[in-house]
Amino acid sequence: MRIQGRGGTELKPAIDLLESAKDFPADGPILVITDGFTDRFTVTRKHAFLVPADGRPPFTPKGPVFRLGET
Repeated sequence: MRIQGRGGTELKPAIDLLESAKDFPADGPILVITDGFTDRFTVTRKHAFLVPADGRPPFTPKGPVFRLGET
């Protein structure tokens, strides 16, 4: 699997939508898949990040960070 971004993705609107959606479980965790080139945002519910082996969010994440392709 290869993840390639173009940078500058705004994830905050999607996170807000999931957190307020009536058809998304209130206790459902959120998995944020990103190359790390994104806006700064917070997630108020249980969450984790999935990034490429050499990627990282542009801020100190509060949830766990899993790296794809790391041994």
